[in-house]
Amino acid sequence: MNLWISTPLLAVAVYATAIATTTALLRLFPRVRESLVSTGSQRYASIDGLRGYLALGVFIHHTVIIWIALTTGVVDVPSNKFYAQIGLASVALFFMVTGFLFWGRLLKQGKEHDWLAFAVSRLFRIYPLYLLLLAVVVLSVFHLQGWSLMESPTALLKHLALWLTFDRPDINGYPQTGGLIANVTWTLNYELFFYMTLPFFGALFIYRGGWQKTILAILAIVLVYKLIGWDHSLRKHIIMMFLGGVAAAYWVRRPALVAWGQTRLAGIVALVALALTMSLFHKSFATAPLVLLTLFFVVVASGNTLFGALRLASVRWLGEISYSTYLLHGFLLWLATRQLPGLMHLDLRDTVPFLSVVAVSTVLLVIISTLSFSYIEKPGIEAGKQVLLRLRSRRANATNL
Repeated sequence: MNLWISTPLLAVAVYATAIATTTALLRLFPRVRESLVSTGSQRYASIDGLRGYLALGVFIHHTVIIWIALTTGVVDVPSNKFYAQIGLASVALFFMVTGFLFWGRLLKQGKEHDWLAFAVSRLFRIYPLYLLLLAVVVLSVFHLQGWSLMESPTALLKHLALWLTFDRPDINGYPQTGGLIANVTWTLNYELFFYMTLPFFGALFIYRGGWQKTILAILAIVLVYKLIGWDHSLRKHIIMMFLGGVAAAYWVRRPALVAWGQTRLAGIVALVALALTMSLFHKSFATAPLVLLTLFFVVVASGNTLFGALRLASVRWLGEISYSTYLLHGFLLWLATRQLPGLMHLDLRDTVPFLSVVAVSTVLLVIISTLSFSYIEKPGIEAGKQVLLRLRSRRANATNL
């Protein structure tokens, strides 16, 4: 197994398995194909492809952490820089994607930005799948505890309320409840901070009102920072990762930079920057790796497909289902590596059983993510649009009275 995690071999195998599974789904199911075609021209195709690699990168990162924990008893970021960065750099780039898309929209729309539509769309984009996952976690905890109430109803409700804000306190006294989902929701705290402060950062850097509005915007940002980080402080150096996406939003508004970003040379520069990040640094949350990742990202944001790697239909579908992949993979890994072995008498400390479980988990993750996107995420997005129409209708009616 050391060969698998001392070289990129495991990552290559997971990516190949996921791409093969996605290719089969696209060929066998017209609905999946049609869904990909209908969204393909609406967004940045290269960024969609990138998100597919990133979500799987986090899955691979957690897979290696589990392998190390099973064989050594130590739960920590892999010492191998590649497998540490395949998760950490993926998270950093996810934050850059968020910064790029929403700051870019703010630059485009300015004071005409529809904040009601923004708030409703974010709620209905994030919560439908998240609420289902939370329900599964709660049921799993009570199942493991013999359906017994181990804490007061008040404490249980308080902890569930904190989970609704993406915190992860123990539910019903079950230790390390967040471990059931690989604690992936910590990133949603930062996403929430970005969404809530976006109007105020817009007031500071785009709307540029008088000094009174500037002071109020700064105070509002500090207040939101304290609010979101009330139980665990948001780390400023992680928040800074959104700036890479903000930089890219300005980059793509300069035709000369975009033209260079689409060249073959730019693709090489981007891949070299990514390779340096993955090989020289153990963490992404520092200045040097973030500069390299930003260089990589602005090239992708320019529309560079990195020699076709981001243009594959299978990879773009992996990007389409990336939220499901990111949110659900931890629970799937917990089932596959913590619950399944006892039922099937598997020793996952051995290489062959562990790799077999990883292969099956990869296939299942793609299939489950496709289903959850099709039957939970998309209906949630559509429900958000309907709610927005009703809210606008009520507002219009109230104005006409």
